[in-house]
Amino acid sequence: MDSKGPPYPNAPGFVPVLNQPQPTGYPHPPAQQSYAHPPPPPPYDSNANMIPPTAHHHHQQQQQATYVHTIVTAPQVGPDPASITCPSCQKHIVTRLDFETSTKTHIFAGLLCLFICWPCFWIPYVIDSCKNANHYCPNCGAYIGTYRG
Repeated sequence: MDSKGPPYPNAPGFVPVLNQPQPTGYPHPPAQQSYAHPPPPPPYDSNANMIPPTAHHHHQQQQQATYVHTIVTAPQVGPDPASITCPSCQKHIVTRLDFETSTKTHIFAGLLCLFICWPCFWIPYVIDSCKNANHYCPNCGAYIGTYRG
């Protein structure tokens, strides 16, 4: 190093050299610049998800989530086709019925076998009142509900 000191300003031991011509393209010494530090990286929670920038300021704002709960209840249906508004397609319809065997159907058939009427065990399987009535929309095919009689 030579006796003039380090070649950069604001360093300890810097001695400016006076009365020297400025290099071309620089009519005056450059203004002293201040450099802002880059912002710190955003904080992360324990799940490694980014926390919004407002969460680490001194005046934290409480953000409150709003949840809307929609409760859809099945319409009351009976053993016969029902005239209702379909919850799926919103059309006014008369439900289509499909009958399905149930535990009740099997119990009636078993009782007929136990009481010496075994040749008649098949009767509960053909009588709709011994089965569950499943209601469907004839327009969109959506399941509406079941009547267990």
